[in-house]
Amino acid sequence: MIDIKESKSKKRRPVGLNTVNLLKFVTKNMGLGSHDAMKAAEKLYLSGYVTYPRTESTQYPKNFDFKFIANKIASDYGSSQYATHAKNLIQ
Repeated sequence: MIDIKESKSKKRRPVGLNTVNLLKFVTKNMGLGSHDAMKAAEKLYLSGYVTYPRTESTQYPKNFDFKFIANKIASDYGSSQYATHAKNLIQ
């Protein structure tokens, strides 16, 4: 006879990795060197599979003008889904 137990747990979604955390994680858990990790991340990024920050900041500055950026996207991307989404955010 097999005893099966069921339990529930919640996990928070992971925060985005900055470059330093990416290198630490990959070298520790995947056995790649930092150079190979960056080459792999770059290839995935250039292929459009992932995004990753290019700075070590995980916060926007207090004076960052989100509305300006949204307006710029709305005007520069015509009728694309990006422009539509930006316009909805502005409203």
